[in-house]
Amino acid sequence: MTTLSSRACAGLTVLLLPLLSACTADPAAPAAAPSPTSAHRLADSKALKLPLDDYLLTTTDAGELARARDSLMRRCLGGLGAAYTPRARENADIETNERRYGLADAELAKQHGYHVPDMVKTTEDPPSAIMPLVTGEATTHNGVPVPEGGCAGQAQRELHETDLQGALALPQKLNMESYLKSRKAPAVVKATEAWSACMKESGHTYPDPLAAINDKEFSSATAGAHEKEVALADVLCKEKVNLVGIWSDAESEYQKVAIEANRSVLAEPLAAKQKTMAAAKAAAAQ
Repeated sequence: MTTLSSRACAGLTVLLLPLLSACTADPAAPAAAPSPTSAHRLADSKALKLPLDDYLLTTTDAGELARARDSLMRRCLGGLGAAYTPRARENADIETNERRYGLADAELAKQHGYHVPDMVKTTEDPPSAIMPLVTGEATTHNGVPVPEGGCAGQAQRELHETDLQGALALPQKLNMESYLKSRKAPAVVKATEAWSACMKESGHTYPDPLAAINDKEFSSATAGAHEKEVALADVLCKEKVNLVGIWSDAESEYQKVAIEANRSVLAEPLAAKQKTMAAAKAAAAQ
């Protein structure tokens, strides 16, 4: 994979299960770029939805899953006589595909440059006294057996998370492939060149948005004035040439082809996700 900074990767990986290198099937890949369509205009990628999102954990899904995990943990600990109520979780600030094609929010660029704003910590670690019950280091408490793997292990089993992680390997692989292939789609290459020309007019020389966001000059802990200036120019140039709209349209076509070519094997991860999310909804309702 092309080397990306944590800021550039945020749109690809935030709140998704870790990308697995192995896959249970060898997915068929399109040999050529899909037929281009007239790209829709899209300046803000916060609400961007891609076809493979149905097979992956979105930001909303991950938030629901985390809240269900908290609910199951609270119930398990209460049954052991170690009542603990974690602070309520909220969804992460970054939406699923918000930074998939780099920064696309002018206000964030002005305030934080390419840096991801600090997210408010909505939960805290359980008290150290009950951590052995969470992790399973303790086998009994108040004469009551602690579940294998602790309350955390029991919650994961009830939510079928291990099965889900394995099942998501294929859609995660296709998701990464579609991103890398779409970068080379003719329409995206042309739009990227237009973006680069726009940036040059603003006094900044970068071949593509990844080069800008990965500029070593912007690796400090906080964004300086120059970084904010470049980031804002980046966003405005994306808007001017409709880079996000063109790129997302191209990638959507790749993903549609990949889904059709792998429809039978994608039934497993789709069912696994639906099973986990149904369990999460049930747990949260208790």
